[in-house]
Amino acid sequence: MDIINVPHNYALSVLKQPCQVLRLTVLREQRYRCRNNGLSLDAHYNRDDSFHVVLNKGSPDEQLGIKLVRKADEPGVFIFNLLEGGVAARDGQLRENDRVLAINGHDLRHGSPENAAQLIQASEKRVHFIVSRQTRQQTPDILQEAGWNYNGSPQPCPSERNYPNKNTLHAVTCHEKVVSVQKDHTESLGMTVAGGASHREWDLPIYVISVEPGGVISRDGRMKTGDILLNVNGIDLTGVSRSEAVALLKNTASSVVLKALEMKECEALEDMSHVSLPDTNQNTSDNSEWSPSWIMWLELPRYLYSCKEIVLRRNTAGSLGFSIVGGYEEHSGNKPFFIKCIVGGTPAYNDGRIRCGDILLAVNGRNTSGMMHACLARMLKELKGKITLTLMSWPGTFL
Repeated sequence: MDIINVPHNYALSVLKQPCQVLRLTVLREQRYRCRNNGLSLDAHYNRDDSFHVVLNKGSPDEQLGIKLVRKADEPGVFIFNLLEGGVAARDGQLRENDRVLAINGHDLRHGSPENAAQLIQASEKRVHFIVSRQTRQQTPDILQEAGWNYNGSPQPCPSERNYPNKNTLHAVTCHEKVVSVQKDHTESLGMTVAGGASHREWDLPIYVISVEPGGVISRDGRMKTGDILLNVNGIDLTGVSRSEAVALLKNTASSVVLKALEMKECEALEDMSHVSLPDTNQNTSDNSEWSPSWIMWLELPRYLYSCKEIVLRRNTAGSLGFSIVGGYEEHSGNKPFFIKCIVGGTPAYNDGRIRCGDILLAVNGRNTSGMMHACLARMLKELKGKITLTLMSWPGTFL
């Protein structure tokens, strides 16, 4: 079942269908060596005959807009990505994952990205590339079915036929509410919470995952699964652990005042009323445990973020080791910056705490909100020495 270009909730419904064997087709940005037989995944690939590309600089200092990297499982220099609007992207001949064999006659088959960068910078007008491109000898049926070709772009897929107009409006509404309930001193409130500050991976707000039918909270009817608890009887719950929150909720007297943030995830699909989602057989009873989706976390107000600061150091011209997506665009407005991918052997990779999907909130204390993509990318490229990144990590959707 194709889940390329489908709404988030549709993908969830597909994954939650009961089955004995679940087969997932994934696109992995980095290739890993197979542990069982020691063979590289490159065994499936051949490189075509080399070809010649000439790029012209407008001035000696002009950047070509090419990100070069090395790989752990193949010698040489490779094109990691092309900067949108740059000289190479406008020319259109080079592609991501091309191997650079030579620049201006200098052999780079066993060279480094640093050598390649120096050769490009030394060129005043023209830069001559000898490049080879990867192709597959035999395409596994599972990837053919997935609708991907090997230039890294999706072929026309069933989702485009099923969804003639894929415009999807994701919205999460939130508002604060105060709920006062009365209970017997021996009664529990009748709800289960999750989240909380943790010494492990995620620091989350305290949120309600289930409400016991017939309990105090259920009889009152105003607290719902998914609500985020802000305080109980005036005691702040932001930044506390789950066990601390549970203790506070259990030690309440007969009168309990809860302040909560109600989150509602809405998804309006345009011109898709004729599309039926797969039956997920979900238990919708009151005592079923609710789990948040990743897109819900993204809509939380900033004061509920538990950010982490990561210091990277760069004293050379090498890359920090991650790429970003997002930023301000005239037609789509302001979007957060996300870490798209991380390159092995770089400062970001070696630090080990930065994840794909993290939100980049600030660099050296400067807020990234409202910045254009090209502006932040240039700033990250030019920074040297101690570089402090302010990041926010949210867990993926629970299934």
